[in-house]
Amino acid sequence: MAESAVHMGYVSLIKEYVEKMLPEIEHFHILVDSPTSMEKPPHVFNNYIPDLYYNHREQLIIGEAKTDDDFDRPHSLDQYLSYLQECSRFSGDSVLIVSGSWRISAALSNLLRNMKKKASLSVKVIILNELGLFNSHM
Repeated sequence: MAESAVHMGYVSLIKEYVEKMLPEIEHFHILVDSPTSMEKPPHVFNNYIPDLYYNHREQLIIGEAKTDDDFDRPHSLDQYLSYLQECSRFSGDSVLIVSGSWRISAALSNLLRNMKKKASLSVKVIILNELGLFNSHM
């Protein structure tokens, strides 16, 4: 599916954030679902493909970008749950990073916090927007 420039901008926010988290030598292992990527992220739990995927040295990072129009659609909710479950099943350190506009950041954070609580999942979640880090929670 062709992604909007806005969506790809949010994917770039995640990639830039992850690159700051990791040593430069590890950047090679960051897989991004973009038209210019040579290697795409793999399918994860329930067959979804995240926008960003890193799995190396006992660390899993899953990134998903959302626009204002699709962050709370049923498909997106299913994706979040799938990614949270994938992170929960991982034996090492894991984190789900979700990016979107500042307008949806609070709603997105609350949605993911409630989803984790309902599913009894203890997963670190980071919310990013165009202003930077919005928040993170376990």
